[in-house]
Amino acid sequence: MVRTGRIVLGLFVGVVMSGCAASPTSRMAMSHPSTPFPTGSTPMETENGAGRDTLGSGGPMVQPMVPGELECTALVDVEFGQRRPVVDSIGNVLGVPRKILLWDRRADNHSVSGRTVGEVADYLVANGVSDVKVRVNQYAPREEWRRLVRNHRVAPGWKYTVGVLKHLEYTLFPGRIWGGDEYNPYTNSVYLYSDIPALGIAESAYAKDIHSRTYPGTYATGQLLPILGVHHESLATEDAMWYVQTHGSSDSLQATRRLLYARYGMEAGGNLGGMFSVQGNQLGGVGQVIGAAGGHIAAGIQNQR
Repeated sequence: MVRTGRIVLGLFVGVVMSGCAASPTSRMAMSHPSTPFPTGSTPMETENGAGRDTLGSGGPMVQPMVPGELECTALVDVEFGQRRPVVDSIGNVLGVPRKILLWDRRADNHSVSGRTVGEVADYLVANGVSDVKVRVNQYAPREEWRRLVRNHRVAPGWKYTVGVLKHLEYTLFPGRIWGGDEYNPYTNSVYLYSDIPALGIAESAYAKDIHSRTYPGTYATGQLLPILGVHHESLATEDAMWYVQTHGSSDSLQATRRLLYARYGMEAGGNLGGMFSVQGNQLGGVGQVIGAAGGHIAAGIQNQR
């Protein structure tokens, strides 16, 4: 009954937000964004909603695209969803459990700053995975379907089975309201809903992992299985932590460790807890709570060393 209610609500929200995909959005292509956006800033929107990011003396600026103009190589394609105060407020409230588990009010706040986007783009460019699409608080099922079809990195057998189911989940339970930063290997897209650079970098690290695989579709599908899914979470956490230690972040190293460890514990706990049930109720949620708490404790011990 609860799941049926979620499906109905998801369909309703999808209809309400369908304008996000149909109408122009703030779009930019980021070329080696070594300088992050100022805290709390957002890219300027051009008249037609399209623009290209360039670095000037005052920081990144979005300039209108000239039709037919050649793009630079190694760009990161970023699109911002239009502001929807009511929908985003609902999403912010629904994100309270994740805020508590991560102990950070920026989790699923649906207000992603330019600095966070800049740090995620920095990571993607530095690791050679700049073909990833970054959707910032955006609901775009039609565009994501096109990316699914055009993604030749994943074999058709996986793309049109598991990939289609993943797209159906994206459509019926839009992150624009349910939250949950995520990398979708079947569309090669990163979805950002939290103003926390570490979470976006960790999801981008999964994209890097997928790009390194000979059979990315098989690998990605295997990561959806219990226990096996913990593997890529471990790799992503380790790589994101190494990157922040090497290149720095707007968050302190201690805060980043706390967030990444709690995230790993939450994901691993939910993955393992989902294998068990009590009186017909899966223990995924309980596993997330226990895992997040363990992550905070482990990070606290590590930070004190």
